[in-house]
Amino acid sequence: MSSDLRSWLDVLDGRGELAQLRSPIDPDQDVAAVLTRADGRRAVRFGDVIGAEFPLVGNTVPSRTHLGLVLGCEPAGVADRFAAALDAPEHCPEVEAAGAPVLANRIHGERMLSALPLTRQHSEDGGRYLTSALLAVRDPFSGRMNLSINRLLAAGERELRALLLPGRLRRIFTEAEAAGRDLDVALVVGVHPALVLASQSPADRDLDDYAVANALAAPVELVAAPTVDALVPARAEFVLEGRFRAGRREAEGPFGEYPRTYGPGGPAPVIELVDGWHRDDAVFQTILSGGREHFYAGGVPREAACLRALRRAGLDVAALRLPESGSCRLTAVVALRGPTPGAPTTAMMTLFLTASTIKQVTVVDDDVDITDDEQVAWAVATRTQPDRDLLVVPNAKGSSLDPSAEQGLTAKLGLDATVPAADRDRYRQMTVAPADPSALERHLAELGDLR
Repeated sequence: MSSDLRSWLDVLDGRGELAQLRSPIDPDQDVAAVLTRADGRRAVRFGDVIGAEFPLVGNTVPSRTHLGLVLGCEPAGVADRFAAALDAPEHCPEVEAAGAPVLANRIHGERMLSALPLTRQHSEDGGRYLTSALLAVRDPFSGRMNLSINRLLAAGERELRALLLPGRLRRIFTEAEAAGRDLDVALVVGVHPALVLASQSPADRDLDDYAVANALAAPVELVAAPTVDALVPARAEFVLEGRFRAGRREAEGPFGEYPRTYGPGGPAPVIELVDGWHRDDAVFQTILSGGREHFYAGGVPREAACLRALRRAGLDVAALRLPESGSCRLTAVVALRGPTPGAPTTAMMTLFLTASTIKQVTVVDDDVDITDDEQVAWAVATRTQPDRDLLVVPNAKGSSLDPSAEQGLTAKLGLDATVPAADRDRYRQMTVAPADPSALERHLAELGDLR
Protein backbone atom coordinates (compact mmCIF):
# COMPACT_ATOMS: atom_id res chain seq x y z
CA MET A 1 0.00 0.00 0.00
CA SER A 2 1.30 3.51 -0.80
CA SER A 3 2.09 5.74 2.18
CA ASP A 4 2.82 9.21 0.77
CA LEU A 5 1.63 11.35 -2.10
CA ARG A 6 4.46 10.28 -4.41
CA SER A 7 3.82 6.59 -4.07
CA TRP A 8 0.08 7.19 -4.57
CA LEU A 9 0.79 9.17 -7.75
CA ASP A 10 2.91 6.22 -8.92
CA VAL A 11 -0.16 3.99 -8.46
CA LEU A 12 -2.27 6.36 -10.55
CA ASP A 13 0.43 6.65 -13.20
CA GLY A 14 0.70 2.87 -13.42
CA ARG A 15 -3.04 2.68 -14.05
CA GLY A 16 -2.83 5.31 -16.80
CA GLU A 17 -4.81 7.76 -14.62
CA LEU A 18 -2.27 10.55 -14.13
CA ALA A 19 -2.36 13.06 -16.97
CA GLN A 20 0.66 15.32 -17.50
CA LEU A 21 0.21 18.91 -18.68
CA ARG A 22 3.63 20.37 -19.53
CA SER A 23 2.64 23.60 -21.30
CA PRO A 24 2.37 26.81 -19.22
CA ILE A 25 -1.02 27.35 -17.58
CA ASP A 26 -2.58 30.36 -15.86
CA PRO A 27 -3.44 29.73 -12.17
CA ASP A 28 -6.41 32.11 -12.47
CA GLN A 29 -9.25 29.63 -13.22
CA ASP A 30 -7.45 27.79 -16.05
CA VAL A 31 -6.11 25.12 -13.67
CA ALA A 32 -9.58 24.69 -12.18
CA ALA A 33 -11.13 24.48 -15.65
CA VAL A 34 -8.82 21.59 -16.59
CA LEU A 35 -9.46 19.81 -13.29
CA THR A 36 -13.20 20.23 -13.77
CA ARG A 37 -13.04 18.55 -17.20
CA ALA A 38 -10.98 15.68 -15.73
CA ASP A 39 -13.07 15.38 -12.55
CA GLY A 40 -14.12 11.80 -11.85
CA ARG A 41 -11.73 10.41 -14.47
CA ARG A 42 -8.10 11.16 -13.76
CA ALA A 43 -5.54 13.14 -11.79
CA VAL A 44 -3.67 15.94 -13.52
CA ARG A 45 -0.10 17.11 -12.93
CA PHE A 46 0.70 20.63 -14.08
CA GLY A 47 4.40 21.02 -14.81
CA ASP A 48 4.44 24.78 -15.43
CA VAL A 49 2.02 26.96 -13.47
CA ILE A 50 2.78 30.52 -14.54
CA GLY A 51 4.61 32.47 -11.84
CA ALA A 52 5.19 29.50 -9.54
CA GLU A 53 8.39 27.66 -8.69
CA PHE A 54 6.83 24.23 -8.15
CA PRO A 55 4.61 21.84 -10.14
CA LEU A 56 1.04 21.18 -9.06
CA VAL A 57 -1.22 18.12 -8.92
CA GLY A 58 -4.97 17.80 -8.41
CA ASN A 59 -7.87 15.30 -8.67
CA THR A 60 -5.75 12.73 -6.84
CA VAL A 61 -8.81 10.66 -5.80
CA PRO A 62 -11.00 10.60 -8.92
CA SER A 63 -13.61 8.00 -7.88
CA ARG A 64 -14.89 5.63 -5.21
CA THR A 65 -12.85 2.87 -6.85
CA HIS A 66 -9.76 4.88 -5.97
CA LEU A 67 -10.92 5.24 -2.37
CA GLY A 68 -10.81 1.45 -2.17
CA LEU A 69 -7.27 1.46 -3.58
CA VAL A 70 -6.24 4.13 -1.07
CA LEU A 71 -7.45 2.07 1.89
CA GLY A 72 -6.78 -1.43 0.56
CA CYS A 73 -10.38 -2.62 0.48
CA GLU A 74 -13.35 -2.90 -1.84
CA PRO A 75 -15.01 0.45 -2.63
CA ALA A 76 -18.17 -0.66 -0.81
CA GLY A 77 -16.10 -1.27 2.34
CA VAL A 78 -14.48 2.17 2.59
CA ALA A 79 -16.81 3.54 5.28
CA ASP A 80 -16.42 0.36 7.36
CA ARG A 81 -12.64 0.63 7.01
CA PHE A 82 -12.70 4.21 8.24
CA ALA A 83 -15.04 3.34 11.11
CA ALA A 84 -12.62 0.60 12.20
CA ALA A 85 -9.75 3.12 12.23
CA LEU A 86 -11.78 5.44 14.44
CA ASP A 87 -12.41 2.57 16.84
CA ALA A 88 -8.75 1.47 16.90
CA PRO A 89 -6.35 4.34 16.03
CA GLU A 90 -2.66 3.42 15.95
CA HIS A 91 0.16 5.52 17.40
CA CYS A 92 2.50 6.98 14.76
CA PRO A 93 6.27 6.49 14.86
CA GLU A 94 8.37 9.66 15.15
CA VAL A 95 11.67 10.36 13.39
CA GLU A 96 14.44 12.90 13.83
CA ALA A 97 14.63 15.94 11.57
CA ALA A 98 17.56 14.44 9.65
CA GLY A 99 15.34 11.54 8.61
CA ALA A 100 12.42 13.67 7.45
CA PRO A 101 12.37 14.33 3.69
CA VAL A 102 9.93 17.26 4.14
CA LEU A 103 12.63 19.24 5.99
CA ALA A 104 15.25 18.80 3.26
CA ASN A 105 14.86 22.34 1.89
CA ARG A 106 13.97 25.66 3.47
CA ILE A 107 11.98 28.23 1.52
CA HIS A 108 14.42 31.16 1.42
CA GLY A 109 14.10 34.76 0.33
CA GLU A 110 11.25 37.21 0.16
CA ARG A 111 8.94 34.94 -1.82
CA MET A 112 6.90 32.38 0.05
CA LEU A 113 3.24 32.22 -0.98
CA SER A 114 3.90 33.66 -4.45
CA ALA A 115 6.43 30.88 -5.08
CA LEU A 116 3.67 28.32 -4.63
CA PRO A 117 1.17 27.38 -7.37
CA LEU A 118 -1.87 28.77 -5.56
CA THR A 119 -4.93 29.09 -7.76
CA ARG A 120 -8.08 31.12 -8.10
CA GLN A 121 -10.66 28.45 -8.86
CA HIS A 122 -13.92 30.28 -9.50
CA SER A 123 -14.88 33.57 -11.10
CA GLU A 124 -16.14 35.22 -7.89
CA ASP A 125 -13.53 33.82 -5.48
CA GLY A 126 -11.93 36.47 -3.29
CA GLY A 127 -8.42 35.66 -4.52
CA ARG A 128 -5.96 32.79 -4.70
CA TYR A 129 -6.63 30.03 -2.21
CA LEU A 130 -4.73 27.20 -0.61
CA THR A 131 -7.34 24.41 -0.67
CA SER A 132 -5.46 21.24 0.27
CA ALA A 133 -3.45 22.16 3.38
CA LEU A 134 -3.94 20.14 6.54
CA LEU A 135 -3.87 22.53 9.48
CA ALA A 136 -1.99 20.63 12.19
CA VAL A 137 -2.65 22.05 15.67
CA ARG A 138 -1.94 20.57 19.08
CA ASP A 139 -5.02 20.43 21.30
CA PRO A 140 -3.87 21.74 24.70
CA PHE A 141 -6.77 19.92 26.37
CA SER A 142 -5.42 16.47 25.48
CA GLY A 143 -2.02 17.12 23.87
CA ARG A 144 -3.18 15.27 20.78
CA MET A 145 -2.89 16.55 17.22
CA ASN A 146 -5.92 17.85 15.37
CA LEU A 147 -6.00 18.02 11.58
CA SER A 148 -8.45 20.01 9.50
CA ILE A 149 -8.82 21.46 6.03
CA ASN A 150 -9.91 25.08 5.95
CA ARG A 151 -10.17 27.46 3.05
CA LEU A 152 -7.14 29.77 3.16
CA LEU A 153 -6.98 33.06 1.26
CA ALA A 154 -3.45 34.20 0.42
CA ALA A 155 -2.77 37.87 1.22
CA GLY A 156 0.79 38.94 0.48
CA GLU A 157 3.78 36.68 0.98
CA ARG A 158 3.24 35.49 4.56
CA GLU A 159 -0.41 36.02 5.45
CA LEU A 160 -3.31 33.59 5.17
CA ARG A 161 -6.90 34.25 6.18
CA ALA A 162 -8.73 31.15 7.40
CA LEU A 163 -12.44 30.35 7.50
CA LEU A 164 -13.04 28.48 10.76
CA LEU A 165 -16.40 26.73 10.79
CA PRO A 166 -17.70 25.17 14.03
CA GLY A 167 -15.46 22.29 15.05
CA ARG A 168 -12.42 21.32 17.05
CA LEU A 169 -9.99 23.81 15.50
CA ARG A 170 -12.30 26.76 16.09
CA ARG A 171 -12.76 25.66 19.70
CA ILE A 172 -8.98 25.41 20.22
CA PHE A 173 -8.41 28.80 18.58
CA THR A 174 -11.21 30.47 20.56
CA GLU A 175 -9.79 29.17 23.84
CA ALA A 176 -6.27 30.37 22.96
CA GLU A 177 -7.55 33.77 21.87
CA ALA A 178 -9.62 34.17 25.05
CA ALA A 179 -6.40 33.64 27.01
CA GLY A 180 -4.61 36.23 24.85
CA ARG A 181 -2.35 33.65 23.20
CA ASP A 182 -1.38 33.15 19.58
CA LEU A 183 -1.87 29.59 18.33
CA ASP A 184 0.89 27.60 16.63
CA VAL A 185 -0.12 25.88 13.40
CA ALA A 186 1.69 23.84 10.76
CA LEU A 187 0.21 23.75 7.26
CA VAL A 188 0.92 20.40 5.61
CA VAL A 189 0.58 20.12 1.83
CA GLY A 190 1.04 17.06 -0.39
CA VAL A 191 0.16 13.92 1.57
CA HIS A 192 -1.25 10.45 1.07
CA PRO A 193 -5.06 10.56 0.65
CA ALA A 194 -5.54 8.64 3.91
CA LEU A 195 -4.23 11.68 5.79
CA VAL A 196 -6.73 13.89 3.99
CA LEU A 197 -9.54 11.55 5.08
CA ALA A 198 -8.23 11.42 8.66
CA SER A 199 -8.31 15.22 8.83
CA GLN A 200 -12.10 14.99 8.68
CA SER A 201 -12.43 12.70 11.71
CA PRO A 202 -15.04 13.55 14.37
CA ALA A 203 -14.23 16.55 16.58
CA ASP A 204 -13.30 14.38 19.57
CA ARG A 205 -10.71 16.06 21.79
CA ASP A 206 -9.31 12.69 22.87
CA LEU A 207 -8.72 11.60 19.26
CA ASP A 208 -5.37 12.04 17.51
CA ASP A 209 -6.08 12.39 13.80
CA TYR A 210 -2.60 11.18 12.85
CA ALA A 211 -3.31 7.93 14.69
CA VAL A 212 -6.46 7.49 12.59
CA ALA A 213 -4.39 7.98 9.43
CA ASN A 214 -1.81 5.47 10.66
CA ALA A 215 -4.57 2.89 11.19
CA LEU A 216 -5.68 3.51 7.61
CA ALA A 217 -2.33 3.53 5.79
CA ALA A 218 0.65 2.76 8.03
CA PRO A 219 3.29 3.87 8.45
CA VAL A 220 2.64 7.58 8.91
CA GLU A 221 5.97 8.82 10.27
CA LEU A 222 5.93 12.14 12.11
CA VAL A 223 8.57 14.75 12.84
CA ALA A 224 8.51 17.81 15.09
CA ALA A 225 8.11 21.03 13.15
CA PRO A 226 11.30 23.11 13.58
CA THR A 227 9.67 26.37 14.68
CA VAL A 228 6.14 25.77 15.99
CA ASP A 229 4.69 23.26 18.45
CA ALA A 230 3.25 20.72 16.03
CA LEU A 231 4.02 17.32 14.56
CA VAL A 232 3.99 16.95 10.79
CA PRO A 233 4.23 13.98 8.39
CA ALA A 234 7.88 13.36 7.63
CA ARG A 235 7.10 12.46 4.01
CA ALA A 236 4.79 15.36 3.17
CA GLU A 237 5.76 17.53 0.22
CA PHE A 238 5.56 20.91 2.03
CA VAL A 239 5.22 22.29 5.54
CA LEU A 240 4.49 25.97 6.21
CA GLU A 241 4.87 27.05 9.83
CA GLY A 242 2.83 29.88 11.28
CA ARG A 243 0.71 31.27 14.08
CA PHE A 244 -2.89 32.36 14.36
CA ARG A 245 -2.71 35.91 15.71
CA ALA A 246 -5.04 36.45 18.66
CA GLY A 247 -7.54 39.25 18.16
CA ARG A 248 -6.80 39.84 14.50
CA ARG A 249 -9.42 39.59 11.74
CA GLU A 250 -9.22 40.42 8.03
CA ALA A 251 -11.62 40.11 5.09
CA GLU A 252 -11.88 36.65 3.49
CA GLY A 253 -14.12 35.25 0.74
CA PRO A 254 -16.35 34.68 -1.08
CA PHE A 255 -15.31 31.22 -2.23
CA GLY A 256 -16.94 28.43 -4.27
CA GLU A 257 -17.90 25.66 -1.84
CA TYR A 258 -19.06 22.03 -1.84
CA PRO A 259 -22.72 22.75 -2.76
CA ARG A 260 -21.22 24.26 -5.97
CA THR A 261 -22.38 27.69 -4.88
CA TYR A 262 -20.42 30.50 -3.23
CA GLY A 263 -19.85 30.59 0.49
CA PRO A 264 -20.05 34.19 1.71
CA GLY A 265 -17.09 36.24 2.85
CA GLY A 266 -16.49 38.03 6.12
CA PRO A 267 -13.88 38.80 8.79
CA ALA A 268 -11.57 35.81 9.35
CA PRO A 269 -8.71 34.87 11.68
CA VAL A 270 -5.22 35.50 10.34
CA ILE A 271 -2.24 33.14 10.10
CA GLU A 272 1.18 34.76 9.87
CA LEU A 273 3.74 32.41 8.34
CA VAL A 274 7.18 32.27 9.91
CA ASP A 275 8.96 29.56 7.91
CA GLY A 276 8.52 26.97 5.18
CA TRP A 277 10.06 23.64 4.12
CA HIS A 278 9.78 21.20 1.22
CA ARG A 279 11.07 17.91 -0.12
CA ASP A 280 13.52 17.57 -2.98
CA ASP A 281 11.62 17.89 -6.29
CA ALA A 282 8.48 18.77 -4.37
CA VAL A 283 5.05 18.83 -5.99
CA PHE A 284 2.33 21.05 -4.56
CA GLN A 285 -1.26 19.80 -4.27
CA THR A 286 -4.63 21.43 -4.83
CA ILE A 287 -8.14 20.12 -4.19
CA LEU A 288 -10.81 21.27 -6.62
CA SER A 289 -13.58 22.75 -4.50
CA GLY A 290 -16.86 21.21 -5.59
CA GLY A 291 -15.06 18.30 -7.27
CA ARG A 292 -15.18 14.64 -6.36
CA GLU A 293 -11.96 14.71 -4.39
CA HIS A 294 -13.50 17.44 -2.22
CA PHE A 295 -16.72 15.43 -1.87
CA TYR A 296 -14.94 12.24 -0.78
CA ALA A 297 -12.62 13.98 1.69
CA GLY A 298 -15.59 15.02 3.79
CA GLY A 299 -18.01 12.31 2.71
CA VAL A 300 -16.20 9.13 3.74
CA PRO A 301 -15.67 10.18 7.39
CA ARG A 302 -19.35 11.19 7.56
CA GLU A 303 -20.35 7.83 6.12
CA ALA A 304 -18.27 6.10 8.78
CA ALA A 305 -19.85 8.18 11.57
CA CYS A 306 -23.31 7.42 10.21
CA LEU A 307 -22.63 3.68 10.02
CA ARG A 308 -21.45 3.62 13.63
CA ALA A 309 -24.52 5.55 14.79
CA LEU A 310 -26.97 3.35 12.88
CA ARG A 311 -25.45 0.19 14.30
CA ARG A 312 -25.49 1.60 17.82
CA ALA A 313 -29.21 2.20 17.24
CA GLY A 314 -29.62 -1.55 16.67
CA LEU A 315 -30.23 -1.41 12.92
CA ASP A 316 -29.00 -4.13 10.54
CA VAL A 317 -27.30 -1.95 7.93
CA ALA A 318 -26.34 -3.56 4.64
CA ALA A 319 -24.86 -0.42 3.08
CA LEU A 320 -24.79 3.35 3.33
CA ARG A 321 -23.79 6.05 0.88
CA LEU A 322 -23.72 9.83 0.77
CA PRO A 323 -24.20 10.36 -2.99
CA GLU A 324 -22.12 12.69 -5.13
CA SER A 325 -25.33 14.37 -6.29
CA GLY A 326 -25.62 15.79 -2.77
CA SER A 327 -21.91 16.67 -2.58
CA CYS A 328 -21.45 13.67 -0.23
CA ARG A 329 -22.89 15.91 2.49
CA LEU A 330 -26.56 16.80 1.92
CA THR A 331 -28.26 13.50 1.06
CA ALA A 332 -27.95 9.89 2.23
CA VAL A 333 -29.12 6.46 1.08
CA VAL A 334 -29.15 3.53 3.48
CA ALA A 335 -30.03 -0.11 2.77
CA LEU A 336 -31.43 -2.19 5.65
CA ARG A 337 -31.70 -5.96 5.87
CA GLY A 338 -35.27 -7.10 6.58
CA PRO A 339 -36.33 -3.82 8.21
CA THR A 340 -38.92 -4.19 10.96
CA PRO A 341 -41.75 -1.68 11.42
CA GLY A 342 -40.28 1.64 12.57
CA ALA A 343 -36.73 0.81 11.49
CA PRO A 344 -36.75 3.17 8.46
CA THR A 345 -37.89 6.10 10.63
CA THR A 346 -35.24 5.26 13.23
CA ALA A 347 -32.63 5.28 10.45
CA MET A 348 -33.80 8.68 9.18
CA MET A 349 -33.78 10.35 12.59
CA THR A 350 -30.42 8.82 13.51
CA LEU A 351 -28.81 10.19 10.36
CA PHE A 352 -30.35 13.64 10.80
CA LEU A 353 -28.89 13.80 14.30
CA THR A 354 -25.50 12.30 13.43
CA ALA A 355 -24.64 14.54 10.46
CA SER A 356 -26.41 17.89 10.58
CA THR A 357 -25.59 18.59 6.92
CA ILE A 358 -27.86 15.71 5.81
CA LYS A 359 -31.25 17.05 4.72
CA GLN A 360 -32.64 14.06 2.81
CA VAL A 361 -32.49 10.34 3.66
CA THR A 362 -33.78 7.52 1.46
CA VAL A 363 -34.14 4.11 3.10
CA VAL A 364 -34.28 1.01 0.88
CA ASP A 365 -34.10 -2.77 1.24
CA ASP A 366 -30.84 -4.59 0.63
CA ASP A 367 -31.98 -5.85 -2.79
CA VAL A 368 -31.36 -2.30 -4.07
CA ASP A 369 -27.83 -1.40 -5.18
CA ILE A 370 -27.31 1.97 -3.50
CA THR A 371 -24.19 2.66 -5.59
CA ASP A 372 -26.50 2.86 -8.62
CA ASP A 373 -28.51 6.10 -8.63
CA GLU A 374 -30.96 4.63 -11.14
CA GLN A 375 -31.69 1.70 -8.80
CA VAL A 376 -32.36 4.07 -5.90
CA ALA A 377 -34.63 6.24 -8.03
CA TRP A 378 -36.44 3.08 -9.20
CA ALA A 379 -37.05 2.06 -5.58
CA VAL A 380 -38.50 5.49 -4.79
CA ALA A 381 -40.66 5.37 -7.94
CA THR A 382 -42.11 1.90 -7.31
CA ARG A 383 -42.06 1.49 -3.53
CA THR A 384 -43.26 4.81 -2.09
CA GLN A 385 -46.53 6.68 -1.77
CA PRO A 386 -46.16 10.38 -0.85
CA ASP A 387 -49.05 10.37 1.64
CA ARG A 388 -47.64 7.32 3.44
CA ASP A 389 -43.88 7.17 3.14
CA LEU A 390 -42.56 10.71 3.58
CA LEU A 391 -41.29 12.21 6.83
CA VAL A 392 -40.71 15.97 7.04
CA VAL A 393 -38.88 17.58 9.96
CA PRO A 394 -39.09 21.39 9.87
CA ASN A 395 -36.68 23.96 11.34
CA ALA A 396 -33.76 21.60 11.96
CA LYS A 397 -30.07 22.44 12.09
CA GLY A 398 -28.51 22.15 8.64
CA SER A 399 -25.44 23.22 6.71
CA SER A 400 -24.46 26.89 6.89
CA LEU A 401 -23.28 26.56 3.26
CA ASP A 402 -26.63 25.25 1.95
CA PRO A 403 -27.97 28.21 -0.06
CA SER A 404 -31.57 27.14 0.57
CA ALA A 405 -31.17 27.18 4.38
CA GLU A 406 -32.31 30.15 6.43
CA GLN A 407 -29.74 31.13 9.07
CA GLY A 408 -28.55 27.55 9.20
CA LEU A 409 -32.04 26.06 9.60
CA THR A 410 -33.48 23.63 7.09
CA ALA A 411 -36.34 21.18 6.67
CA LYS A 412 -35.36 17.51 6.51
CA LEU A 413 -37.00 14.86 4.35
CA GLY A 414 -37.08 11.10 4.84
CA LEU A 415 -38.29 8.68 2.16
CA ASP A 416 -39.22 5.16 3.19
CA ALA A 417 -38.70 3.10 0.03
CA THR A 418 -38.63 -0.23 1.88
CA VAL A 419 -41.04 -3.05 1.19
CA PRO A 420 -43.60 -4.19 3.79
CA ALA A 421 -42.62 -7.69 4.91
CA ALA A 422 -46.08 -9.08 4.06
CA ASP A 423 -45.89 -7.81 0.48
CA ARG A 424 -42.40 -8.83 -0.60
CA ASP A 425 -43.64 -11.00 -3.47
CA ARG A 426 -45.53 -8.08 -4.98
CA TYR A 427 -42.39 -5.90 -4.97
CA ARG A 428 -39.89 -8.55 -6.08
CA GLN A 429 -37.60 -7.35 -8.88
CA MET A 430 -37.82 -9.29 -12.11
CA THR A 431 -34.67 -11.11 -13.12
CA VAL A 432 -33.16 -12.76 -16.19
CA ALA A 433 -31.50 -16.16 -15.68
CA PRO A 434 -29.65 -17.36 -18.80
CA ALA A 435 -29.70 -21.11 -19.34
CA ASP A 436 -25.92 -21.22 -19.79
CA PRO A 437 -23.97 -18.44 -18.01
CA SER A 438 -20.71 -19.50 -19.68
CA ALA A 439 -22.34 -19.20 -23.09
CA LEU A 440 -23.51 -15.70 -22.14
CA GLU A 441 -19.92 -14.70 -21.41
CA ARG A 442 -18.85 -15.96 -24.84
CA HIS A 443 -21.64 -14.01 -26.51
CA LEU A 444 -20.69 -10.82 -24.69
CA ALA A 445 -16.99 -11.34 -25.47
CA GLU A 446 -17.88 -11.60 -29.15
CA LEU A 447 -19.74 -8.29 -28.94
CA GLY A 448 -16.67 -6.72 -27.32
CA ASP A 449 -17.92 -3.73 -25.36
CA LEU A 450 -20.78 -5.26 -23.32
CA ARG A 451 -18.84 -7.35 -20.78
